[in-house]
Amino acid sequence: MAGFDFFRSPRAGFSPRTPAAALKAIGTGTLPVEHFIYASASAKPLDEEPFDLEEIERATARTDVTLETSLMLKRVLSKLIGSREQETALFGAEGITALETRALEKVQRLKAAPEEDRDHAGWRALAQAYFELAELHAEAASVRTFYLREAYACLREAGKRGKATLSDLTLAVDTLVALGLHAQADQVLDEAHAGEDPAVTLLSARVAFHRRDYRRVAACCRKLAAARGNLGEKEARIVAFWAGRDG
Repeated sequence: MAGFDFFRSPRAGFSPRTPAAALKAIGTGTLPVEHFIYASASAKPLDEEPFDLEEIERATARTDVTLETSLMLKRVLSKLIGSREQETALFGAEGITALETRALEKVQRLKAAPEEDRDHAGWRALAQAYFELAELHAEAASVRTFYLREAYACLREAGKRGKATLSDLTLAVDTLVALGLHAQADQVLDEAHAGEDPAVTLLSARVAFHRRDYRRVAACCRKLAAARGNLGEKEARIVAFWAGRDG
């Protein structure tokens, strides 16, 4: 039972932040094995205050994070810019620059390939990169709009080179909704001729929600209620919430 005392008692002295660092310390006999268990199992949300600057720096340096994570990091870094401590404010500004620069460089790499050599996947990847760059510039309306329009133009080019996939359709709807072009988003869904597909019906509900057409949202969700087995957990919760409403 002595090992459990480690987790009950406050820790003083050197405490490794990562499992790799804990393993090195354990290998040299500096720390007990419980440090590795703690470092592996403990998780503090990046956006939980007080912010852990080392973890934020580590996450910002990663190149494989999702768009949702990048946006969350930018929100945190934006808060840090307002810090009274000059070093912390500078850290926030540099972190945002790193996120935006990496997204722009991704677009530039994808654009480097000659247009005539780009296949469906190449245009689709460029559209996604433009969309992510746009979302990282959400506070600059004109810049965001420019990148969103570029994303949609790339999707149209992708459509000329292969059959549109569900992910293409989802990105098209997300892009048009972000531009405020709800009627065009509905038109894209209608032209997909996949109205019975639960995923497409859910996209229709999303567009209706952004149009504040809550009756249509409820109607779409009632249609989806019978297909809950084909929905993910998050989607099933959305359907359950709306299916019993009249808008």
